[in-house]
Amino acid sequence: MQKKSNTNFVLKIIDQNWLGNEPEQFDLCSHGHLLLEIAGQTILGGRVEFGLSESALALLRTLDHDHDTSSPVAEKLIFHGCGTELMHGCPIGVDWSVRHHNNMVSISNIKRWDWPDETRPTLFSIHNIDLDEADYRQAVVSFANQVKSFFIDQEKIFFDQNDHLAFEKFWMEFDQLLARHT
Repeated sequence: MQKKSNTNFVLKIIDQNWLGNEPEQFDLCSHGHLLLEIAGQTILGGRVEFGLSESALALLRTLDHDHDTSSPVAEKLIFHGCGTELMHGCPIGVDWSVRHHNNMVSISNIKRWDWPDETRPTLFSIHNIDLDEADYRQAVVSFANQVKSFFIDQEKIFFDQNDHLAFEKFWMEFDQLLARHT
């Protein structure tokens, strides 16, 4: 394993918006295009929209906990955002393993699903990359702050009480994790 600088984990929002033709008050998640590069390989190049707010919460969870298929913090770390509930997307998205050790974060097992068939992900040749934990945290917190700022002064209309409660629970966890790491 080799030590890598923060340029080996690039996560940038290209644009952020509300999805579809219905009024933005009904969309509970922000969406947009992302640039994601890990160890110099482009994982996401900005061609497809993803669920940004859901992805930000999943990534915030990795700041305190390891994440892999045996003990996931979310279904995926980058959600497509086509699900009907917060944090429950369709199979399209990106996932990788995160392991914390000695003030470092190891990223491995990077997979991207471009269609709903979970049996055929695109696998990336990056076997393991070590990042300084502070650099990883800074990239995730910066991403989450951009997402959070998009929701400022946005009023939402909920389909029912369950949607309202899920939205409140989502943002309570999001805000607690963001405050802890800011």
